[in-house]
Amino acid sequence: MTREKTTLVFLLSSAFLLLTWLVARNVTRPVDLFVMQIIQRWHASPLDFGMYFFTLLGSIEFSCFAVLVISWYLYSKYEWSGAFLYLFYFVVFSCVELVWKHLVIYTGPGPEFNRNPVHWEMISFSMNYSFPSGHTFRSVFLFGIWFQRLAMKERLFSWTILLQKLFIFVLCFGVGYSRIYLGIHWLSDVLGGYLLAAIGLVLASNPFERELRPA
Repeated sequence: MTREKTTLVFLLSSAFLLLTWLVARNVTRPVDLFVMQIIQRWHASPLDFGMYFFTLLGSIEFSCFAVLVISWYLYSKYEWSGAFLYLFYFVVFSCVELVWKHLVIYTGPGPEFNRNPVHWEMISFSMNYSFPSGHTFRSVFLFGIWFQRLAMKERLFSWTILLQKLFIFVLCFGVGYSRIYLGIHWLSDVLGGYLLAAIGLVLASNPFERELRPA
C-alpha cells in the first residue's frame, strides 16, 4: 500500500469514526431532523416512485449480483486477479455496516416520515438502528468501481468519460437523497454510507495499474 493510499484510508476512517461518535452521542439529531423536514417539504406521489427507483440501486439483491458479475467480468476479460478485491471489500464492509447497526444506538426516522411507496424486498434484515445506510454504501461502492475503471482506462480528456462521471455522480447523489426523501435514513446515516464506500474503494483500488489490456 502506497503512502498516499495509506493516508487517504486513515483520513476517511478517521472521518467515519468521528461521525460514528457524533451519531452515538445524538449530536447529529437536530441537523438530521432539520434536513429531513427540508427535503420532505417538496413531495409528490410521482416523485415518491422516482426516488424508489434510486433506492433500488442499493438493494441487497441488485448490488450483490452486480458486484459479483463485474468482478468476474474484469477477471475473465483482462485476467486481472485484483478484480476480486472489489468483491472481497464489498463483503467486508457489508459486514462492518451490519455490525455498526447493532453497536451504534441511533434510531432511524419514525413512521411519520415514511414516504416509501413500495414495501417489498426479497432479502431484508431487521435492524433496530439505522447508522450507516447500507443502500448508500452498496450503491456508491458499485458505481465507484465504474468511476475507477474510467480513471484507469482514460488518461486524456474525453467528453464521453466526463459525461459518464457526471452520470455516476448523479446516481450516487440520487441514492443518498432518496433514502432521506423516503424517510428511511437520516443525513448522518447517508454520510456514513458514503464514507464506508469510499474506504472500501480506496482499499480495493490498484494505483499501479493505469490501463487494463486484454491478454
